[in-house]
Amino acid sequence: VAVLDWRFDIGDKLCTGIVGTECGEAFPIPSELIYRQANSATFISPNGREFGVVSRRDQALVVDRVAYINEIAETAMNAGASYHLGHRVSGIEIDDTSVRVRVRASNNSTTFSAKLLILSSGFGSPLIRMAGLREGKDGDFMMGAQTEVEIGNVSDTEVYLGDQIAPEAFGWIVPLDESRAHVGLMSHHPLNGHLDSFQSRLKERGKILDDISAPRRWGIPLKPIPRTYADRTLVTGDAAGFAKPTTGGGIYYAMLSGQMAAAAAIKAFECGDFSAAQLKGYEDDWEKAFGHELKVGYYARLLFESMNDTQLDRMMEMFLSPEVQQDTVLSSDFSFDWHGKTILKTVRHQELGPLITSFGAVVAPFFKRLIRSSIF
Repeated sequence: VAVLDWRFDIGDKLCTGIVGTECGEAFPIPSELIYRQANSATFISPNGREFGVVSRRDQALVVDRVAYINEIAETAMNAGASYHLGHRVSGIEIDDTSVRVRVRASNNSTTFSAKLLILSSGFGSPLIRMAGLREGKDGDFMMGAQTEVEIGNVSDTEVYLGDQIAPEAFGWIVPLDESRAHVGLMSHHPLNGHLDSFQSRLKERGKILDDISAPRRWGIPLKPIPRTYADRTLVTGDAAGFAKPTTGGGIYYAMLSGQMAAAAAIKAFECGDFSAAQLKGYEDDWEKAFGHELKVGYYARLLFESMNDTQLDRMMEMFLSPEVQQDTVLSSDFSFDWHGKTILKTVRHQELGPLITSFGAVVAPFFKRLIRSSIF
């Protein structure tokens, strides 16, 4: 197995670094790479009201993502994989006998040949087209921006909603330890000065003391690409469009899809068949595992984006009330890694459903599509 990466630092990808406890159990994270465990968060509505959510058990881990991915890479190398850093792919050719990948490294060109190609190249990768597959539609993504800061009076994750923070999305401050945090936001809309404004707001409140790093941006897919397999080719993770449309988190789905792609690759080698027909089983596997989650999450995002700030204020006041929390985010079956069940419980709730319906003609179509998505 050869791994080609245009970066020189393994795992150097923008990410908040939050994973669910289920992900941490399925793909163990060394304790020294876990900044902290989390069972609570504070949500701030557009009008500034704060709502606390405290679970009876830990729901998430805040991890050193770069070190975590490095740990996985070291395990792969110890098992025989070869890593080629600073290698940028410039072309892909696929025929009946092999895959040939042209790369540039240190102003030199070379070609790698293999039986099978697995693309784990991140959101918006041109390698999708090079391999003969179609990308997602324009607009099926959001932009995220994040920086690391020195913090003051912050001890818990805080999530800020409202168009003044991040149009049709949200901003966050996620403490890493007692002195540092990730601050960022994401949106469907251009982030023209929104992060600067958000940071200034947090500085005025004593939550940010100083900046540690310059802001960086990245794309977040909202839907899977039309097909994640082809002759001698599989696509995983963000490259395939596997991220939670609700929060933008993609680590767990990347790991799961990578695991499924590996299983599909083993089957292909065992039978000597690398055709699209043989590899289609990979897409069947991820569809069964989390395809419905992606669909429900996508329609939930559209519903969320259709609400104005006044409607969000009303929605949050009811959704995050102590009584409704017991039925949704604090129920025994709530999972940080699987949002679909909680989303559907929310829109079917005896109080929340009628409230959403009362928001009128702009919101109604998205509410109906979300309800219909639960049937299929």
